[in-house]
Amino acid sequence: MKLSLSLVLGLGGLCLNASVIERRGSTSWAGTNNYYIHGLSAEEQTSYINALKGFETKVIRLWVTGTSDGRAKSSKTFNVPQYETTIGTYVPETLDALDKVLKQLHDADIKAIISPHDANLLPPAGADKGSVTAKGQYDNRLASILNYKSKAFGGKAWKDPSEVILAFDIQNEPMIASKEKLQNNDPDDWICGRAGNMRKVMANSSVKISTGGLGGSEYSGHELNLIDKALNCQAIDLIAIHGYMTQASQWAPYMPELSNKAAQKGKLVFVEEWGVGSDSSYDSVAKQAAVFTDAGVPWMYWQIIPGKSSPANPSMRAAAANAVIAVYPARLMKRLRWVSRVSERISRLSWARRI
Repeated sequence: MKLSLSLVLGLGGLCLNASVIERRGSTSWAGTNNYYIHGLSAEEQTSYINALKGFETKVIRLWVTGTSDGRAKSSKTFNVPQYETTIGTYVPETLDALDKVLKQLHDADIKAIISPHDANLLPPAGADKGSVTAKGQYDNRLASILNYKSKAFGGKAWKDPSEVILAFDIQNEPMIASKEKLQNNDPDDWICGRAGNMRKVMANSSVKISTGGLGGSEYSGHELNLIDKALNCQAIDLIAIHGYMTQASQWAPYMPELSNKAAQKGKLVFVEEWGVGSDSSYDSVAKQAAVFTDAGVPWMYWQIIPGKSSPANPSMRAAAANAVIAVYPARLMKRLRWVSRVSERISRLSWARRI
């Protein structure tokens, strides 16, 4: 999770040439993260979601977290309570706020991935992944979220409305503080154990379970988004990659390898978090995105933020326009397919059954 890598989405000033967008053909899809959308006013939520719909974005990642009265990025936010300040005591108003967002997303034909907790909020040493108590406490949190009765969807438990919820992460970057345990294939079984209990709660639901970016940002020497235990875990459907590279060439070696390994186990890979900093030496959003698109790997930018106008600075305006073109290839995300590039023998894995 990177709070500083954001691009303003102008709601009134960005004019994109449709022919330019159409040339960016892709068998993939793209989306964005937004951890505070449920803290915006209803009017700003609507404006933001409608803008995303206009670019035909298909997925947005939401977070079970609180917001405060103040500002987040360019927007005024209002208080939404934290979901669990005392272990085992849950505040339904947090989920109520997210549920209202889900209704608007459904109306706009956009789906959500929901991150039920951010491991970055834990102490630097992280939680004791081997603790039976910690596992039980977190499983209870997950069950309470999955079983939340949606007012927007006729009382359905959140585990069920696949018409709007694509997947639940196990946790955001669940083992970011546990590098050695990831390198040892998660000996405490935090990942698959939690996923298995999620699947028990979800039963036959078609909503998917995603890893949430196991070890945080992917880079040379820190290749911790894919481990054998996750690949072999029957309860896990999606492998989420997080990474903040500066050059497209740094991404290039990872995409085919990660996608191929996952496909061999019947799982799908997507880049759940990535972003481009402001340094002039960094490759552009479009150039880095091309690596994912060429590999048939969907991606979600960190993050496209709601804004009331285009950036005033001309260079920033150009960067934002390029980002929107790259992140939202219009008209080409209606027929969605996540392509496995393993070999002729491995059939294509279609997103039509999942989106």
